[in-house]
Amino acid sequence: MQLTCLGAARTVTGSSYLIELDDDRYFLVDCGLYQGTRQLERRNWLTTPYRPADLKAIFITHAHIDHSGLVPRLVRLGFKGKVIATKPTCELLKILWLDSAHIQEMEAQWQSKKNRRQGKNSQEALYETPDAEASIELLHPVEHNCYEDLVPGVRACFVGAGHILGASSLHLTLSENGGEHRVGFSGDVGRPNQLIVPDPEVMEPVNTLFMETTYGNRTHKSLPASIDELLDVVRLAYEDGGKVLIPVFAVERSQEIIYTLAAAHRRGELPEDMPVFLDSPLAINATRIFRDHPEFFDEDTKAILDAGHTPLDMPNLKFTTTTEESQGINQVMGPAIIMAGSGMANAGRIKHHLKHNLWRPNTHVVIVGFQAKGTTGRLLVDGAEKVKIFREEVAVRAQVHTINGFSAHADQNELLRWLEPLARPGVVVNLIHGEEAQSLAFKRLAMGLFHKVRFHLPRWNETMELKGYPPEMAQVEPSDLAAQARDLSGRLAELASRLEGGQEADLAEAAALIRSFKSADKALLLGEDS
Repeated sequence: MQLTCLGAARTVTGSSYLIELDDDRYFLVDCGLYQGTRQLERRNWLTTPYRPADLKAIFITHAHIDHSGLVPRLVRLGFKGKVIATKPTCELLKILWLDSAHIQEMEAQWQSKKNRRQGKNSQEALYETPDAEASIELLHPVEHNCYEDLVPGVRACFVGAGHILGASSLHLTLSENGGEHRVGFSGDVGRPNQLIVPDPEVMEPVNTLFMETTYGNRTHKSLPASIDELLDVVRLAYEDGGKVLIPVFAVERSQEIIYTLAAAHRRGELPEDMPVFLDSPLAINATRIFRDHPEFFDEDTKAILDAGHTPLDMPNLKFTTTTEESQGINQVMGPAIIMAGSGMANAGRIKHHLKHNLWRPNTHVVIVGFQAKGTTGRLLVDGAEKVKIFREEVAVRAQVHTINGFSAHADQNELLRWLEPLARPGVVVNLIHGEEAQSLAFKRLAMGLFHKVRFHLPRWNETMELKGYPPEMAQVEPSDLAAQARDLSGRLAELASRLEGGQEADLAEAAALIRSFKSADKALLLGEDS
């Protein structure tokens, strides 16, 4: 049995893991789109390692595009197996894939026009609407916390992860030649006491774990403090007569901000004459899916419904679905709250609102989610004086507020608490879905707390063996030499990373490290240690 890291290795997007049991049993856990820099997004076209026509199934931990958005591409290339996810995730995928296909078509059309002007060939779309529609036909919804044999030799269980509606961690028991290997995938771990969705649940023990580290090097503000900060910004903008621009992810973040503003309205803390626009057809559809599935809400949100209130609505909330309605927002005089996609401000309608308002001193831009390197949102967070929007330089005179307490990702301390019940002796924890600095910071801290756990940062396309153990053995502690080899491998990877980043390295130290690694590797190959 072996596993290849096809994405989210030392970066945040593109989550995907190929598991091979034998020559005719391949499947994926997650199949995410790379987002961010051009260099990363080029990887979306490198799909040969995914083996689309050979795959038996694709398990999806949750609906976000960086975990699911490459599925239509694989369908375009011949994938015909099941796409397995929880019921709410399946509902969200239906709208997210169609929206993503539309974006791929528009980007291809724009690039093709540019190419033709330069005498070059047209640009193929990564995938199109028929590919998304075909992907929807492959959806196979399952329940949380039910162990099922969904692929021969694979017993699977989706465990609630918080994060967004339907989000899950995935526990797999892989069986081959009388042995078993239990492998877990955290997916994206949500926060305790998050708005709307229940808290993350505890996964059963595993031999190997793939764990996200999006915020592995920092802690978040508390949610109550973040709510107060957002409402302070709203009050300030109202007094200034300015706009509040909030780049939002269509799924979860949009609904959390609506939930927060609706609660403030019920308490009389939101100005009655300050309109709130949700300017994203995708977020509007996602909000309707949330409203239609209150059975997946947490107890606090259910209590609001039981009291006769609507947690995801308020009198001054306006949905703008058409282009004309969206353009009309720019004619609204006076203060307003505008939520629009995309969440990293690098696409969608938020770009138009930034272009019209970013240069105004009484505009307030509120960043409430993770911003990947190279995105407009990240530039604003980092204090850029100008940003390019639609090939035009726009001055940043607006006030930019970063409020990270709304994050749907667990922070460093919350990740450690999530890991603790799984941190048994001998477990190998692969730290993924984090920029390298975040993952390394988390590794250093976690190694000091969990001494008998082996931590590793996989690289893109790295393949690792998954050893089969007798079924009755929940954990097998590795021997000293095998542990030494893994430790040396990790140190070599860190050395390579420093060299790639242009940092200085002691050549004598590097040579000694390589000799040690070769010695340990040779011993393992000769059977001196299992």
